[in-house]
Amino acid sequence: MGGTSSLNEEAVIRENARLVRKCIRPYFLRGGDQDDLYQEGMIGLLSALRSFDAERNDNFQAYAALCIKRRIVDAIRRDDAQMRRFGEPAETLRGEAAPSGGRLSDPETSIVADESAREIKQMLSGLASPFERAVIDGFLEGYTTSEIAERLGRERKAVDNAIRRARAKLANYLSKRR
Repeated sequence: MGGTSSLNEEAVIRENARLVRKCIRPYFLRGGDQDDLYQEGMIGLLSALRSFDAERNDNFQAYAALCIKRRIVDAIRRDDAQMRRFGEPAETLRGEAAPSGGRLSDPETSIVADESAREIKQMLSGLASPFERAVIDGFLEGYTTSEIAERLGRERKAVDNAIRRARAKLANYLSKRR
């Protein structure tokens, strides 16, 4: 790539950094933070920039938003798969079966985890629907999405969507408190 093309990329990336922030707002990465999602979003933006075909699509921002969101969702799925492979973090924090087969001996960690779960439930009590609250309860108790779906007699996709909506509501609530 030549110097001019690189300069153009940098300008487009700077101009669309706000779009990345907007796209990551409703998402939550269990194993990371918003900065990690921002980095994933920026990779998605760069991918969009490099693969955009103006002849096929006339709206770069719409195309970029799609690429950014896909990259973020992929990162969340990778993170979720890794968490499942090494054990649910909620189970580990509560002192239940840890990946090593033992229990956490630190009662402070268990208390903090329980308090965090209560805080999340309290924050969502007025925001989430009854179904979303039931899903979040199962999620915080350490059940997988499939197990929650089975317990509630719903499709796995409905549970995934409820988790996503609850995360977005929680993120919106927390951003207003700052």
